[in-house]
Amino acid sequence: MSLAIPQATGDPQSIGDELPLAALWTPQGRGAVATIRLRADVRRWPAPAALPFQAANGKPLSVQPRGRVIFGRWGGGNDPAEDVVVCVVDEQTVEIHCHGGEAAAARILRDCALAGYRVAAWPEMARVAYGPVEAELLEALAQATTLRTAAILLEQSNGLLRAALEAIESDGDLKSLEGRIDGLLHWADFGAHLTRPWKVVLAGRPNVGKSSLINALLGYTRSIVFDQPGTTRDVVTATTAVDGWPIEFSDTAGLRAGSEPLEAAGIERARRALAEADLAIVLIDRSVPATEDDRVLLAALPEARVVAHKCDLPPWDGPDAWEGELARGWPRVSSKTGEGVDALIREISARLVPEVPPAGTPVPVTLRQISLLRRAVQAVKRGDLSACRQSLGEMLR
Repeated sequence: MSLAIPQATGDPQSIGDELPLAALWTPQGRGAVATIRLRADVRRWPAPAALPFQAANGKPLSVQPRGRVIFGRWGGGNDPAEDVVVCVVDEQTVEIHCHGGEAAAARILRDCALAGYRVAAWPEMARVAYGPVEAELLEALAQATTLRTAAILLEQSNGLLRAALEAIESDGDLKSLEGRIDGLLHWADFGAHLTRPWKVVLAGRPNVGKSSLINALLGYTRSIVFDQPGTTRDVVTATTAVDGWPIEFSDTAGLRAGSEPLEAAGIERARRALAEADLAIVLIDRSVPATEDDRVLLAALPEARVVAHKCDLPPWDGPDAWEGELARGWPRVSSKTGEGVDALIREISARLVPEVPPAGTPVPVTLRQISLLRRAVQAVKRGDLSACRQSLGEMLR
């Protein structure tokens, strides 16, 4: 059975505290405990009293101390009762902790709907309870895949980013405003990647060893390795963490001219992946002569990091040898022996994240925040203080 929770409808910003909300506060699926949060203005809505909860101490929720854990039973009548723990967090918030899984949570949410609560997605309730910036940060925190990114997002959600935005909004000096907003936008790309992995795409002509290298970088076999050229037809991706940063590596089709239609489709996908990459790595097989395909690829990707691959094999020393190119400082890497792999991983991390914000630095993390900050700074450059504050106010409220 799947947990069917009605999705929020309408404009979340129009929802006030006078409307009671119920939301599943923990991830759907299996778990030891599920948490459902209720939000209602108790001065206008006696809805908690209409809920089928009987506290073990016999007292109604309205007189239970704030913050105390209350054991009791949920339901009755035709339905079997459920052991739950309830906590009145504050005058507007009640939390219900029940058995994990889907059935118990779905049953409690249905009962809440019958009692007059509107079942919503948790980000909507967060916007109502805390505001748009905090809701976005909590949602970003829920999407974090590493401890390092989660720590930065947690610091932002604990009031750091809001405090910075409010200080900027109250600043009436255009020159000071521009510097402050530019300071936030300095971390825009970094902040956006805290919930979206940096993309590293490996490129090269067929049989240059892309699949072998991505396996070596990941530390396990993700790409199938075959000794015939042109076998990769699609983009194969795998996400890992390097220095605590989430990175998506992509193994692409070998790039060459004159390929047959099926391979050409894979090559086109590879080109699209390269266009979206944060870092492209071009592999050159130093054990064979340079080809026109190699040179075309190098010319097309001047910003790519070039790797002299298969350094465990003797370098080609005949016509069109790569030795002159190696003088440029291409790192020597062997996926077979592991030579140069660790150094390449360190270089990838340094290229993707050349600067890390010190603790206590406010960082915008969503595309909406970044877009509104950019709109605000453009307004400042036009000398339009009112438009700047409007963009900042839209972000905060």
